Amino acid sequence: MSTCFFRFTLLLLAFAVLFAACGEDDNPIIDDGHDHDDEPFHADADGFVLKVNGNQIYRQFEGEHEGSITLKVGEELDVLATFLDHDEEEFLPENPEEEDDHDHDHDEEEVFALALSEFDSSIIEIHLHEHESEEHEDDHEDEHHDEELAEQFTFEVGGLKAGETAIKFQLLHGDHADFTAALMIPVTVTP
Repeated sequence: MSTCFFRFTLLLLAFAVLFAACGEDDNPIIDDGHDHDDEPFHADADGFVLKVNGNQIYRQFEGEHEGSITLKVGEELDVLATFLDHDEEEFLPENPEEEDDHDHDHDEEEVFALALSEFDSSIIEIHLHEHESEEHEDDHEDEHHDEELAEQFTFEVGGLKAGETAIKFQLLHGDHADFTAALMIPVTVTP
């Protein structure tokens, strides 16, 4: 009887320690009183698609990939990068809009941007398109916004000499990467 009582007491003590360790700060449902509106917005991407003239040339999702960038020496391709969410739906990351009653501009560090690196610069050259925001008439504002957003995620690849290389692909948001591709993008330049 005393061993059962001893085991029961140890079990109760273990539960007491376990529940004492879990405070209100550990409960994600309890409001912690912090204003989370000031936290930076992040793009939740699980993959990406590369397109040339609207046609998919490369796709990478959760470590699986298909396709490549293939071009000839002297050829230049404008490549649009779109991102994939967890349901494999394509999207372009947008910076949160400023409220009209605020008088501060977006810092360049807050803007989403592509980062392409670690490729052999003797085989290909890459130029990122510059993002320039312009004022437009209201009736065409959505169309121009979509064009500007696509331009922000478009880059140019030029073939310099025949060979193979690969590109490290990232989506930057400020001074950090919101997304880094699991695999390098294969690139082949033919004569």
